[in-house]
Amino acid sequence: MLAFMAGALPPRGLTRTIRASLVALLALALISPGAGGSVGAELEDELVKTPTETSSVNTGVMFKSPQGAFMESGLFARYPNNERNQFRTRTCTDMKDPLCDDATSLYYGTFLPLCANASSFDCVEKFAARIKDGNELTATLDAIQPTPSLSPYQANPAKNLVGPGQPLVFTIPGAEHRGGSRYLLSVNLNGATPEGAHKPGAEYGSFTPYNISITVDAVDYTPATRPGEYQKGRWYFYEEEQKVALQKNPFSTCAIEEDTFCMNKRAFPEDIRFQVVLRLRSSTNGWLYGRVQKPDVAISSIPGGERWELAAAPVRIPQIWEFVPLAQMPASFEKWKAENWESAPSSPLQDNSTSPPTQVRIPNALNTGGVEIPIKWLNYWMPITGDKATVAPGTWSIRNLGPSEMNNASNCYDSNSYKEKRVTGMVTSNAMITTAGPPTFDQKEQSLIYQVAGPHFEKDGKTLFRGTYDLIMRKDVARCLYNFTDAPIKASISVISASGEEIVATEQVAERNDASGEWITLGKYGFTFSSPKLKVKFTQEKSASTAAASAPQTSKASTASTASTASKISKRSILCVKGKMQKRVTDTNPKCPAGFKVR
Repeated sequence: MLAFMAGALPPRGLTRTIRASLVALLALALISPGAGGSVGAELEDELVKTPTETSSVNTGVMFKSPQGAFMESGLFARYPNNERNQFRTRTCTDMKDPLCDDATSLYYGTFLPLCANASSFDCVEKFAARIKDGNELTATLDAIQPTPSLSPYQANPAKNLVGPGQPLVFTIPGAEHRGGSRYLLSVNLNGATPEGAHKPGAEYGSFTPYNISITVDAVDYTPATRPGEYQKGRWYFYEEEQKVALQKNPFSTCAIEEDTFCMNKRAFPEDIRFQVVLRLRSSTNGWLYGRVQKPDVAISSIPGGERWELAAAPVRIPQIWEFVPLAQMPASFEKWKAENWESAPSSPLQDNSTSPPTQVRIPNALNTGGVEIPIKWLNYWMPITGDKATVAPGTWSIRNLGPSEMNNASNCYDSNSYKEKRVTGMVTSNAMITTAGPPTFDQKEQSLIYQVAGPHFEKDGKTLFRGTYDLIMRKDVARCLYNFTDAPIKASISVISASGEEIVATEQVAERNDASGEWITLGKYGFTFSSPKLKVKFTQEKSASTAAASAPQTSKASTASTASTASKISKRSILCVKGKMQKRVTDTNPKCPAGFKVR
């Protein structure tokens, strides 16, 4: 059973396009003969590359999430923004690197290794697969592995500085795909010292992990056939701009790219599930977001930390890039463009038939954040482009949501609202567009609402694309949202169309519903798009003690006791901070005022 290690995922989006000379060198990869291991069948969606060219007489739209391409581990110093408000960073070799002494904080990005023994932490205890018959398939480390980061640093267990490491490649006999039987496990962990707390000459504080991302990919192995065809990413410090960026092939679609080989993502085999077991010294933020199906989650406290056991099946996520001649666009397009074009960032494509080449701006509506703008774009474009996916590659990923994604979430989802900081739940879907955060609690409906959206059809334009949705949460989160007692909880899940009507279940719609243990597990599968809402409602029968408390009381002491108990159940306090200002808010569902955040 197994594990992994490798790269860095720095906060605040450090990655930049490499310099022109490096682009020229690495663009050789564009004329690569292709991925190894493919057979004479239709090209897998995982191998289809996003176009870089289109005609200047075309317009179009993209709905495409960032690739989540390979990264490299590193330790970084963070500085206050310069006079032009530009973010400044540099790589460090350890926590006492003199070049990093004048920074205000440090952060790292790395990949977790396989656990060395039963007392190891921040490591992968187990990696395995299960096929349709339920048999567990043993994963073994492959002979070919990514090389260490070219920006090494010294770990510091006393300060909770993890790494450096690289992802691990496994072979799983019995789980063959069209590119072989290799699988890439990447458990990317990021952590930082307290922001702005460090002074030159002083010792840095301890690191706190703030993000974890777990991905599994089916991969092939394609050796380089000429120098410069592939290149390993490397962190480079730009003196003029006083910051680092990851130099890598900007057109690469490799899951792992080394100077001597590329590992491309391939399609998962059918009816497979993967299990990942982690041992973590510190818990991360409280809500997980997955691109998986039918997950099973078990997170338990162990001496010295936590043990995460995650198992799930992969899902296919639709992506769209469609181009239409301007002459064929509806008469309303120019007005619609004037009102909406700037609401989505563009993906610049080239028309190389002109001299010099013409840049064609194609907006990517998935890079806007939230769901309202992407759904607006989807509703306009789908009648024009056929309401179908361009590709739908397989994905297996689980990560925790960042602070910006939790801004509008109920405090009941916040792990800091409980005695023990821990994961409070997880939401997953295969929808192209999903709510940026956990489900929203609708006070009027007394329901948890999760918005999803996507094209109606597969890329053939005929087969309906079937949706999946899973919600797992601790029972005490439901009790916090609904002010429930400890009595048993029941849950229901329904699919609501864009017109507000419940979509009646068919034989193709399946459901998962279990509220018997510590975790409530719900799922809905087989529904169709374009923009349905998933509605979950919890109910609870009154317990004997609750019924007694609600009955008429003759004793003042008894009444006072009942009122006190009800108060304890229904209200809680949180501490909100804004700079040096602090406010304590007490309510049944307390929220910080605008501009404040939970401490």
